[in-house]
Order: sequence, then C-alpha cells, then structure tokens
Amino acid sequence: MRLRSGCALAGTAIAVPVLLNRHRGETIPMDARARRDAPGSFVRLRRGTTHVMVDGPESGEPVLFVHGATLSLWVWDGLFERLARAEYRTIRFDRYVVGFSDRPDIDYNQALFEEQMIDLLEALGVDRPVTLVALAFGGPVAAEFAVHHPERVAGVCLVSPDGFATPLNLGLRLSLLPRIGEPFFRLTGNRALKSRLPGYSRDPRLVARIQAGLLPELRYRGFKRSLLSALRNVPIRGAEYLYRFLNTRDIPIQVVWGRQDPITPMPPDEVLRTVFSHADLRLLDGVGHLPHYERRDETAAIVLDFLRNAVAERHTVL
Repeated sequence: MRLRSGCALAGTAIAVPVLLNRHRGETIPMDARARRDAPGSFVRLRRGTTHVMVDGPESGEPVLFVHGATLSLWVWDGLFERLARAEYRTIRFDRYVVGFSDRPDIDYNQALFEEQMIDLLEALGVDRPVTLVALAFGGPVAAEFAVHHPERVAGVCLVSPDGFATPLNLGLRLSLLPRIGEPFFRLTGNRALKSRLPGYSRDPRLVARIQAGLLPELRYRGFKRSLLSALRNVPIRGAEYLYRFLNTRDIPIQVVWGRQDPITPMPPDEVLRTVFSHADLRLLDGVGHLPHYERRDETAAIVLDFLRNAVAERHTVL
C-alpha cells in the first residue's frame, strides 16, 4: 500500500526523507548489467524476466523448487545436486521479488506466483506433472498451486513451511500495518531482516553463508516494496485452511521439519498430524530451519524416498 500523502507521518523526523526516497538504500536496478555474471538462464514471462537453473537429465521426472521469502534459488544448494544425480530434472527459479528475477511494481500475491510458475513450466516445455519442493514462505505458495492445479502436480514436499504461527520480530509486525507500514519498512526493513539471520542455524558458517546471500538483495531497487507486498498477501501466519484442503486432495504430501526451528517453529505434534493426516511426516530432532543444509545426506534421502515411492505411484495413475 502506498501513502497518498505525507499526512500520516506529519510532524515526525522521518517523514520527509522516507517519502522523498522510495528506494531507500536500493541503488542498483535489476537489469541486464546486474545479471551479466549470473549463472543459469533467463526467460521472459508475462510479468517480467525470471531467473532459472535446470539440472539433471532432460528425460528425468521434473522437480520444481520454490524458495522462501528472501533467500533466492541458491538456498537449494546441497539438495538439488543429489536429486539431479539421481536422474531427476531439477528446476530452480527466483520468484519475482528475489534473486535475479524482475520486481514489477504490482501486488505480490498467490495469484501472481501461481501465474509465474505456470508460465515458467510452459516456457521450459514441461508437459508432465511436477513435484513441488517448497521452503518456508514457499509452502503456502506451493500448496495453493497444487490445490488449483492438481493435474500439474505429482507431489508436494514442504520443508519448514510457513503458515502456522510464524514469528515476526517487532519491526516486521509494524511493517505489516496499513498506511505506516511501507515507509516504516523502507526505513527499518534491512535491520529487521538482518536481525533474523542468527536464527537460521546454530552453525556460524551457515549463518555467514545466508548473510552473504541476503545482503546483495538489499541493494536492488524494489526489493523491500515487493517483499512487503508478498508478506502482506501470502498467508504466512494463517495457511492451515490451505494445508487442510491440500490434505484432502489425491496428491502425495511430505513434510520435512526440524524440531528446533526458531524461524518457522513447528506447531504441536497433534496439530501437525491433524492438518497433514495423510502426509509423510519427517520431524527431525536437533535440526533447525534448513534441514537440507544441516543434514544434507539424510534430508536428500528422505526426499528421494518420497519421490521414488509416493510420487512414483501417483505418476502411474496420472
């Protein structure tokens, strides 16, 4: 939501500089120059350019990775390679907002991300049902896609999914408020996002890797505006209804979650087992938000077991 005028912040010290600088701290446009040394390839979709990386044999069963709110497709390092080596066709892409994809000045909601995924699969010529592997914020996005397009989905693997009671620090909560939220997030968003980094892992090397991936995002124009729109429009704190509905569809579901995840803490076991009564639940002791980093081999084996059994069985039906 944009401020119609400076009235809401009249008399405050931050009103003038915030309103005069819509891209506060974001000095670099996401354009051909910014993408010059980026790996992978780019496809032009209805709403803009999308960054994509495809690995594994062309004949392999397709797996579409859906990343979280702020960390781009590199967050799947360590998992996609193992699936590609097992002869799956892995497709990683940057959602609009993040990474090397465009940041169009529009509302960022479920419909937009659903459209992007459909357009991307068509541009890549993927004509078979895909397995969706989704992290955190990507959970509600993947679930809604599967509910709306069950014929396109062979299975859904949710890793540390948002949608239950995802905690937000004070800065992020204030940013979600109407009218004041957007200028407040432009002013304080970088600090609020950085303050979450230590919660990603107890391993300082992993935290450093995540920080190295996040900090460049904060320099690109439109990142905070687009991210805030996404946080407001995707049910990161109220997606139980969506997961319950997905659970009623004839689509295999797997949930992989670390019991010590402070970024998206698990709900009580009884809640999880009720919402996902038909899912393959893999709840890992001593693991935080990114199980595919903290226990790479174990997590890859879990996902491959899902692909080779539940998903393969659905492929025979489809």
